[in-house]
Amino acid sequence: MEYEYKDLQNRKKRDKTSEMLYDLPSFVTTFMIGREGKMSANTQYIYVSRIDAFFRFLVEKNYVSCDKKNISLSDLDKLSVEDIELFTSWIRHGNMSGKNRDNRETTINNYLSALNVFFKYFANRGKLDHNPVAGVERGRSAKHEVIRLNDSQKDRFFDCIENGGELTDHQKSFHKLTSLRDLTICFTLSRTGLRVSELIGLNIDDIDFDSFSFSVLRKGNKYDNVFFDDDVADLLKDYLVYRESILVDPSEKALFLVTFGKFKGTRLSVRSVERMVKKYAVAGTPLSGSSITPHKLRATYATDMLIATNNIALVQKALNHESPTTTMIYADARTIELEKARNTLKSKRGRRQ
Repeated sequence: MEYEYKDLQNRKKRDKTSEMLYDLPSFVTTFMIGREGKMSANTQYIYVSRIDAFFRFLVEKNYVSCDKKNISLSDLDKLSVEDIELFTSWIRHGNMSGKNRDNRETTINNYLSALNVFFKYFANRGKLDHNPVAGVERGRSAKHEVIRLNDSQKDRFFDCIENGGELTDHQKSFHKLTSLRDLTICFTLSRTGLRVSELIGLNIDDIDFDSFSFSVLRKGNKYDNVFFDDDVADLLKDYLVYRESILVDPSEKALFLVTFGKFKGTRLSVRSVERMVKKYAVAGTPLSGSSITPHKLRATYATDMLIATNNIALVQKALNHESPTTTMIYADARTIELEKARNTLKSKRGRRQ
């Protein structure tokens, strides 16, 4: 089942988290142990990354006279609200030493949220006298822009996958080997709303053609049935026949495989799908291609379903969102209503005299 794949990815995240913790004070590990039951492996990694960035700031700006590993809780107790605000400015102006340099206010607020939980943890236990992060005013995050494929863009995008007409000569040389797999992946993403990690984690045993559904391990390690339509079913059946021709190890259960090269017949990676989507998006929809990702195919599904059903609860369930507010980030209801109503004022044009 998909659990084996996800368990492997979680172990990789935990290993990376452990590597970072090795270079941080032991009380950071104490904090993570206290929180690990409330955090996924990926969330733990994100939290430690943000704490690590904050400690690098303290060293770089001479708030402490030691390296990261030897920072103490008493050092943190000397920090003020103004010091935390200087940290946000440090991020905002790109001083991330080659790390994540996304300096949007949303990202800064995410750092503040992680640090707030961190300081609050020790303040509540009497290890710190105060939490300087609590007094920092959060910046206003920009409204999330919904990027999705409209109907004409979808036509050009999928036509490029099927025919390869706009690809470079080098890309065309591999097109016959990958087109059916790539079309199946992209069509499935845009017709089911699966996350790319969920799709790549699928095994052949997770497909049920009787109920037209996948058994998917979703966030929180809970299995869910994700339904697909007849068009996806037809593509999957064709792809499964082709899959037999690229299968190297008969025991390999991964649904989507590498089609050629050293890793032929092994599970395709998330990064490979991201590169593949970008390739076809740039070639087929050059004006918007650079912004199209697997996640935008998920957003395309969300908007298409809302237009078709006008049922936010249904789409929320399909996308595996806990809150309808999250669903509306991906599909703005106002945009949907405007799109549906675009011909409301349509009338016959008068002839020119």
